[in-house]
Amino acid sequence: MTLYGMIFSICFFLIVSFFFSAHTVDYANEAEISEKISIPIKSAAISANKNLEPKTIETPELTDFYHKINQTMIDAAKTFNGDIGMTYVDLTTGKQISVNGTKEFYSASTIKVPLAMMIADKVESGSLKWEDQLTFNEKEDYEDGTGIIINNIQPQYSVRTLQEYNITYSDNIAKNMLYDTFGGDVKAKQALYAHFLQKETDWDDAKFTSEDAAKILKILYKEKASNVEYQTIYDYMKNTVFHERMETPTTAGKVAHKIGSYEGFLHDIGILETEQPFILTVFTKGQTDAGIAFISTITDQLWTIQKNNYPNE
Repeated sequence: MTLYGMIFSICFFLIVSFFFSAHTVDYANEAEISEKISIPIKSAAISANKNLEPKTIETPELTDFYHKINQTMIDAAKTFNGDIGMTYVDLTTGKQISVNGTKEFYSASTIKVPLAMMIADKVESGSLKWEDQLTFNEKEDYEDGTGIIINNIQPQYSVRTLQEYNITYSDNIAKNMLYDTFGGDVKAKQALYAHFLQKETDWDDAKFTSEDAAKILKILYKEKASNVEYQTIYDYMKNTVFHERMETPTTAGKVAHKIGSYEGFLHDIGILETEQPFILTVFTKGQTDAGIAFISTITDQLWTIQKNNYPNE
């Protein structure tokens, strides 16, 4: 073989190796597939947590199962006299189903879950310590409503105590004192929405959609195995003093949830521990306390389907 022939052969080999090498990007893994019965909104920035869901081929049995979940949610929504938004997430497959999933509601106390997660992150980063003592400021921190601090206000509380009270008792004063660690509720809410939801909020009218809440709970659920403080938040949610809404006689002891209430807004967001666990977030705005009974009913309906009809592997 001549010198030119050898050079040609080497160049040809290098070109073929480049174009047919295994160094390709799997762009398919950058997308999250979910079924949503809702009004479309503009796409938010892709979160790193989007890739947490396992990739599962949906069998005909699973398709039928999800259709049953979907239809149950649609039928239930039709019975409610008011506004409603619901999202279900199968934590085994990552499948998401929503009814009015992008409809906004005043967040009420559901915002206390991502607040607790941000506090845990601050402690992990070293910018805050659980034993740090925060001073009560009546002008900034006092708020009527739920909680136990209001019954016997002390000059100072540890961050750990406030973290527990914020979730277990849904303590409004504890929430406000934790906001102070971010420089007040305005900066805290701005940081919260930017971090978890990649969007801005009107801080004085902070709103969530059921899909927003589901996204936050997916992060909590997926990361609690490797984050002891996220697991602690989950445990606080399981041991809340509010035995209502998603905690029914059927689900008692098997649901980690956080209620939210403000005038006609009655919500609950939770993780339910069936054999194949699932997330359910329900936001309502209706008359009197109709939302409370509605949330309990849809929770029991979906629990029963998840427990009795989930396809065998």
